[in-house]
Amino acid sequence: MIKNHYKEFQNRISNLFIEHDEVTRIWKRLDKNRRNKREGVESDDSPINLFIEGKSGAGKSMTLKKYVKKNKGWTVVDEDETETDIKPVIYMTLPVPFTYKGFYNNILKAMNLPARNADVDRIKTQAFDMMKELKVEMLIIDEVDYLLASTFVQRKAVMENIKDIANSADVCLVCVGTLSIEELRTLNTQHIRRYPKTVLKHFEKCDDSFKEFIKSIEGQLSPPPGLLDWSKDESAFPELLFDLTGGLVGWMKPILREAFDIIGVMEEDFSDFSILKNLNGTVLAEAQKNIIGEFADNDMAKILADELVSEEEDSA
Repeated sequence: MIKNHYKEFQNRISNLFIEHDEVTRIWKRLDKNRRNKREGVESDDSPINLFIEGKSGAGKSMTLKKYVKKNKGWTVVDEDETETDIKPVIYMTLPVPFTYKGFYNNILKAMNLPARNADVDRIKTQAFDMMKELKVEMLIIDEVDYLLASTFVQRKAVMENIKDIANSADVCLVCVGTLSIEELRTLNTQHIRRYPKTVLKHFEKCDDSFKEFIKSIEGQLSPPPGLLDWSKDESAFPELLFDLTGGLVGWMKPILREAFDIIGVMEEDFSDFSILKNLNGTVLAEAQKNIIGEFADNDMAKILADELVSEEEDSA
């Protein structure tokens, strides 16, 4: 079969993901928590639950989705030849607006099971039973920020329900969101003790580690020699991309993909690598505004300064 180098390049752009040091650190922490659970060594000194916080665009969601793919599980066949898909790690987001039925249905969907139109207790029971049957070790709950738009009473109630999952379904819990979810983690002292936090950090300056990250991106894309050369000492690309993303890796892939799209690389009939020479600062700036918005610079500054407010605060 003749390789289509152009399609392969497009696929590498679409599947771009770099395991930088922060990603590796988070994955090791999750592995450790699952290992502690299996070995029964959970304690105040070795908690198995975790809050992962970080700025918007730091790459939290992609880091965790990739972790799920790395631990996608296996299939077992019993003596009756019934197949069961074991899922050690599952990933879900909170429903918007939050409802308990939506919450437990999202757990079912995270296990590739259909949502149910039943009363909440039945859905909850099935979700817990299936987590045990599929040997789920870890439940990752992303976009926990959605809960901040709820009343204080509902926040406390939902956090108690989340705590109940760890107890009743016997899983490691990972709650993920921006730095604002610290408010949920500190609602009571039990949460603080049971849910230590870690922050997925972004690149704070265009230093050697960031330039090495850019070099890794170039290596993964693997364009024909001489067409990008982002990692050359004299290249202005690392500084430019750092300015456009603020060092937030979650913005890099969509901005780069948009930039490649603007110059025609993602077109169905793409067949000329020489157009990569058109990828310049003007194109990248246009891509940034297309992805983040017309006021990209202001929005990025607010994200980096932690000045974004919740919908509830904004409407007050």
